[in-house]
Amino acid sequence: MAKHAGASRVGVTLTFDESEVILDVRDDGCGFDPTAPRRDSAFGLGVMRNRAQRLTGSVTLESAPGGGTAISTTVPALPRGAA
Repeated sequence: MAKHAGASRVGVTLTFDESEVILDVRDDGCGFDPTAPRRDSAFGLGVMRNRAQRLTGSVTLESAPGGGTAISTTVPALPRGAA
């Protein structure tokens, strides 16, 4: 995030319980307009969404120019003992 966002601070939180795992990442960088057209890349938001959806999860994005970015990814937790 620091490379693209110019962020000086990034917060990462991993939360899990019996039913789901949630990864939250926030930064104080330059932000962007999430409705603006973007080019695809191998590591972009579209790929993140596709990977989460394959696990029946989701990705939520909040950002605004000058306002930093927050991304939350939620996926179902595996039952205890499953691997």
